[in-house]
Amino acid sequence: MFNFFSSIKISRIFLLSILFLTFIIFIVVTIFSTFIYNNSKVQLVESLYIQAQSINKLMPEYDQNINFDEYADSLTIQDSEFNELRVTIIDKNWDVIGDSLVERENLYLLEKHSPATRKEIKDALNSVYGTTSRTSESTGLDLIYVAIQRDPNNLEKGLVRVALPFDIWGSFFNFFIYPFLVLFILVIASSSFLSLNIEYKLRRDLDSLLKSTRKAIKGQNISELNSGDEQLSTLSDAVRQIAQRLNLEVEQAIEQRTEFGTVLDSMNQGVIIFNKNQKVRFSNDIALEMFGKHQFFLKEKIQVKKLQPINKLLKKLKKISSEEIELSIKVKNVDKHFLISGSRMESTNEYIMVISDISSLRKLEDLRKNLISDISHEIKTPVAVIRAGSETLYSGNIKDSKIVSKFTKSILDNSERLSEMIDDLLELEKIEFGGLVLKKEKIMPHKEINKILSTIEALLLENKLVVENLIPEGLVIKTDKESFRAIFFNLLNNAIKYSPKESKISFNAVMKGGSSVISIKDNGYGIEKNSLHRVFERFYRSAKARAHTKGTGLGLALVKQLSTRIGANVSVESKINIGTEFFVSFQHK
Repeated sequence: MFNFFSSIKISRIFLLSILFLTFIIFIVVTIFSTFIYNNSKVQLVESLYIQAQSINKLMPEYDQNINFDEYADSLTIQDSEFNELRVTIIDKNWDVIGDSLVERENLYLLEKHSPATRKEIKDALNSVYGTTSRTSESTGLDLIYVAIQRDPNNLEKGLVRVALPFDIWGSFFNFFIYPFLVLFILVIASSSFLSLNIEYKLRRDLDSLLKSTRKAIKGQNISELNSGDEQLSTLSDAVRQIAQRLNLEVEQAIEQRTEFGTVLDSMNQGVIIFNKNQKVRFSNDIALEMFGKHQFFLKEKIQVKKLQPINKLLKKLKKISSEEIELSIKVKNVDKHFLISGSRMESTNEYIMVISDISSLRKLEDLRKNLISDISHEIKTPVAVIRAGSETLYSGNIKDSKIVSKFTKSILDNSERLSEMIDDLLELEKIEFGGLVLKKEKIMPHKEINKILSTIEALLLENKLVVENLIPEGLVIKTDKESFRAIFFNLLNNAIKYSPKESKISFNAVMKGGSSVISIKDNGYGIEKNSLHRVFERFYRSAKARAHTKGTGLGLALVKQLSTRIGANVSVESKINIGTEFFVSFQHK
């Protein structure tokens, strides 16, 4: 049938005339129906408002002892079509105390008629009256409601609401629809007959175009639309081209965003981008971690007090194109130092912050300053002694051989101290800058300690010290042999210096979890409690140590650096006049 209709040539003028006539009829129907509906409703609302005022005047003031349900029943009336007027009385607590269509014993079943549940009540509180149309829950009738306050100045007196069934469609059909119905049916039938085939084809093509558009939105490929309508075919081609271009641009955008995000996340620097309102638009993961999590959030300004220098930098960037600041804060109770470089993008008025963690540089700078200060301080004394002794001997005024010998011994001792200090410093630098080549192998600590003892046997005899090697002979650890010997040589040398004559030094070993802990214990003077945390610092020597022994203050610093280098951990425990014990923990791998 559709193929038959498609072969019929329809005059466009005739088709347009039919469509225009149909359009005019629809317009007329719409205008008249709207006018009748609005006019009928307005008249009914005004009538209900007048009746509500009349009923309000006939009712007595609110009193709990009055049966308002009887008043509601007595004041109800019927219109010409036997529609009964519904009268509802509501008290100040929004309870229904009277209703002409509900028995008094059933009033408690009604829900509260409050502004929250009844639109007409809500509007009555804000205007002269409130009105609405809906199906009554208690009667099941379609009603139009009008509610007023009994006293606009005193809500305590309650409200009165009246309602009538509103059958606007019956009157509308009686006075308007039926006269136009015959003409409307004729026009629709003729236009439908002539346009059925065209509409079918157009709807089919539009459906195909809609499906193609939905596919394009999802990023899927779409096929060409074969339509007899040239405009639809052109539109289909345009949609297909847009879809192809959109897919290409989306793929490029995703690829660029992925590359951009990968580059930023792989950087060792934090990057934060602010919009023109100084709100965070983008941040890479490193920037979020640098200041500690939850210090700033996307789409918000920076509010944390310790990061306020960044906001000051943003204000400066409004006037200048680039600026740098240093920021020092505590992150997880650790002092951190950051170099923040900011710049403004002229094209978008956005701001880019590049954040570099310079904490290690600041630490190295402080160490360098302290090292220079410590070296200057430590070298000053032996140099001064050597110079003074040399000048005295050079003058030739000293004839006593004992005094000459004493000055010569002082020069020798201090020159040896300088030489030892320089050797230790060179060793420290070698360790810190990776000059020490590690060779991890399995060693037996008991055997290595015995070798160390054999090299300083004369010193032990001189100081009448007894050394016990209680390390189990079967214990095996994997570490760098030379570093192990250097660590325990320095610890043993330290124990000899601070142990009184005829005392005892002992080596021992215990297993703790996955580690072997080798200790060396002496019965020396001990280390003050307030000095324990500093004993591994360069040149640090407690006041008691300086008074009783010679030394450079670098031995334990070497021990600390070597332990760290080979992955061991060194610690110390000490009690005054009882002794000191150093522990070196080697992990099993």
